[in-house]
Amino acid sequence: MSDTKVKVAVRVRPMNRREIELNTKCVVDMEDNQTVLHPPPSNAKGENR
Repeated sequence: MSDTKVKVAVRVRPMNRREIELNTKCVVDMEDNQTVLHPPPSNAKGENR
């Protein structure tokens, strides 16, 4: 096994006006140094917009 380390950078931008008007749910939250991923709403699966 290798001792290779992987660093991942995550940047979460604020929602834009259109996303807010559409009541879009954020699926990524940042809590201190931790990234929390939330499952997307069930109605978003397979949706191509």
